[in-house]
Amino acid sequence: MEVFEAEVKGKPEAVRAKILEGKLAAYFADLVLLDQPFIKNPDITIQGLIDAAMQKFGEKTAVGRFARFKILER
Repeated sequence: MEVFEAEVKGKPEAVRAKILEGKLAAYFADLVLLDQPFIKNPDITIQGLIDAAMQKFGEKTAVGRFARFKILER
């Protein structure tokens, strides 16, 4: 949080609050599984995929297991 606050230092208070909210939302979207993009179709999230499966099959659907993929940066 301190890193994000240092980035918006000197901005008006109303603008700072919105910028911090956006930065935190983007940060947690990368960490929370259900908010991450589906690897085969990045246009939808994991939660959207689960919701679509629930509508298609008409039953409650949950994540049973998952694998973590990481793209290495050079």
